[in-house]
Amino acid sequence: MHTLSTAFKNLKNNFSFYALYLLSVAFVVTIFFAFTSFSMNKVMLEKISNDGRVETMCNTISVFLMAFVVFYMSYSNRFFLRRRTKELGIYALLGYRKSTILSLLTTENLLTCTGAFIAGILLGSFFHKGIVFGITKLLDLAVNNSEIPFFNPNAIMKTACFIFTVIIVLALSNSRFLFKTSLMDLVRYEKSAEKKMKFHAVLSVIGFLAVISGYSLALDILRGSESLWITVGFYPVAMPTFALILSGTVLFIASFLPFVVQAGKKNKRKFYTETKIITAPAFIYRIRSNSRTLIMLTLLSAAALTVSSVMALSLYYPIAAVSRMAPSEIECRIETESEITAIKQIVSTYSSDADVTFLQTDIYKVASSGGHLPMEYSIGTSKGDADNEKILREAGFECIPYSAYKALLEAQGRIKVLEQLATLNDNECILMKYQPSSDNNEMGDIYPLLIGNEEILVTVTMVTLDNPISFANSVGTLVISDDLYHTIAEQSVPATKILSINGKSIEDNEALFQALSDYLSGSPYLQGNSHRIHEIFSLSSSTFLLIGFLVVLFFVAAGSILYFNNVSAVTDSKSDYEILWKMGYTDKKIKKIIQKQTAAFFGIPFLFGLADCVFGTLVYKSALMQNILGNSPLLYAPTMAAIMLTFLIYLGYYCITVHTCCKSVLTK
Repeated sequence: MHTLSTAFKNLKNNFSFYALYLLSVAFVVTIFFAFTSFSMNKVMLEKISNDGRVETMCNTISVFLMAFVVFYMSYSNRFFLRRRTKELGIYALLGYRKSTILSLLTTENLLTCTGAFIAGILLGSFFHKGIVFGITKLLDLAVNNSEIPFFNPNAIMKTACFIFTVIIVLALSNSRFLFKTSLMDLVRYEKSAEKKMKFHAVLSVIGFLAVISGYSLALDILRGSESLWITVGFYPVAMPTFALILSGTVLFIASFLPFVVQAGKKNKRKFYTETKIITAPAFIYRIRSNSRTLIMLTLLSAAALTVSSVMALSLYYPIAAVSRMAPSEIECRIETESEITAIKQIVSTYSSDADVTFLQTDIYKVASSGGHLPMEYSIGTSKGDADNEKILREAGFECIPYSAYKALLEAQGRIKVLEQLATLNDNECILMKYQPSSDNNEMGDIYPLLIGNEEILVTVTMVTLDNPISFANSVGTLVISDDLYHTIAEQSVPATKILSINGKSIEDNEALFQALSDYLSGSPYLQGNSHRIHEIFSLSSSTFLLIGFLVVLFFVAAGSILYFNNVSAVTDSKSDYEILWKMGYTDKKIKKIIQKQTAAFFGIPFLFGLADCVFGTLVYKSALMQNILGNSPLLYAPTMAAIMLTFLIYLGYYCITVHTCCKSVLTK
């Protein structure tokens, strides 16, 4: 047998069937090559990593990436091998030796991987350039693109060696299968490739209860301090929750779903319809014969959805929190009037626009003799130097006047907050919360303020998260009336003086912030809104980019395996669809049956993955993220975006799968 020509002929004759496999492998190689090029890009790594953290993460993720590529290509190879066992059996009957058949399969894999390698190198180079361009613009880095080659020779060599290693692994796997399988088993293997799983009522109930119990434990996180996650501990509760959901998912898919469909057959009126009488038995057969694959896809989808959701939330939440951590564009403490003059001079050097505002706020520390005080009264640390960061700040309310509060909000552009404010009387105050209380129980509280030798009572008329001064400079902020503020000012000296600088012309000006930092000798009390956002991107972008490589591969693998599995099942049942056509089923009805069968197998992994994602993200946000923004629905926007993107990816694979299945069945 002319192995090379036969391999070319096989690929050519089955190109429509192998097309998506070739594209998916090429895409996987593209991701791998782009990642490898990025991890070997010394110019970029020197810009975004000063402590070797990114390099270490690249090496770690590289191991997972290679393991995942081997898994995906091994699964795809086994799938196509199973589809061709009858053909290989015929080769054996014609007298071809198994070594010759193995040579043919290896040659086909070599040709496929070579094509994928060439496409992956070309696309991966463009992808790598796009990543470099995006990070450069995002972080405002000074990078000489001429120093970054379009094709990285070291990355090409590493990718080529890895692909060659994968081909060897596939060849060893194929040889083990061929020499282990007898001739008769080879011919019949396609029909018995996956052992059928039996389902029982008891296992169905156990699976259903396990899933419900796992999700109930996850929801328990919403009880706050009374939750088992707090009273018992995070990890002691997390482990059984994970075990319940994992085991419940396996039993739910393998036993509960087919049991429900089987029980539904007893409803004669609903079962005996022209589509359901076909789809229900086919669903039971497929879920029994492909339950292991479906469970694997469900877990893969859950992992991809949860990781992408958590990743999006972890990047978005700190950026959204900057509005509280550093509400002004630039903010610092001042000691003398000369510092204000010098700071204004520095600002004028980098911006001459008249929209820049300078607001000085004198904060007075006031003690209280109240027995029930908010936690903001005493939390926080002293930040004068590194040693003082372990020392609690002096307890007390940090009072600012109502007029200064309004002026700061206006300068910061927070018009909606201004519209909700009501004028304060002398016996009223607004309490700034560090993080939201579970029931806003501070509303109506009365705090006795010790002013000189006098005790003045103020009532909390509003509890808000809209602090006008950063937490680095004020934690227990209390807004009081201007008259009461003047009374305090007459009897004491300011605890701190804060200068807040705002204006469109100084936004996202890192040079200005650095100049002020140099003037203030790196003061920890210097804060900046744009600077903090830039800092978050600098520290997080590379991490999320690297994790994003794995998430993309998860989706590609899940979608491709679903495609191959559904196309294989429909192709095997082509004779059954021909019988339906002879019985009078129109092409439209047959297409509808295919759509419903395919939708079930795409829907199960997505819906289970979606449920796991929702509960996993809820636990992650509630237990592992500092809650300083409340529970606004807008905070879950990145999670919704990740879910919607996943839905569109699955929808795209579903449409391609239905089109391919209908084309193979309805073509006469």
